[in-house]
Amino acid sequence: MIFLDNLKIQEEIKALKELGQHLEQQMQLASVELGDFSDDDLGLLDKCAHLYAHLHIHDFNLNYLRDFYFARKKERIENQQIKVQQKIELQKVKDAIDEAAKEVAVLERFKSEAEKRLIPESIFQQKHNQQQATKQGLLERQKAWKTPKEFNMDALIDKVESLERR
Repeated sequence: MIFLDNLKIQEEIKALKELGQHLEQQMQLASVELGDFSDDDLGLLDKCAHLYAHLHIHDFNLNYLRDFYFARKKERIENQQIKVQQKIELQKVKDAIDEAAKEVAVLERFKSEAEKRLIPESIFQQKHNQQQATKQGLLERQKAWKTPKEFNMDALIDKVESLERR
């Protein structure tokens, strides 16, 4: 049993060495040296290697990395475009709000001026009653006034004009 475990471990070590050599060749093909990376980059590579080992990914293809990079770049550009569009829309909304606020201010001034000029209903009713009474009085006086049957309007106009000339 121990012999089988040792054999299995040796095969795994051999496979890992081959994988390491394969990955080193891939890095050399891409002209990448480990000394070219900063400590942060090396930490990320270490994390990536652990993920590859944990997920049993053994084929490192730079095209996947490029695809991922360009997908992220596209996403960033789209997000920036959306952000600019939203800023433009926000400015339009702010401008509309400012315009509406100006209109509200004009309407408020109009309302306050109209309220100043507004006649209370009691005063309006009193004036209306006075006008009705005056109208009624004038109608009664008109009925009471009797015009002569031989009233000559032309003669009256001539008299008025002659008085005006003097």
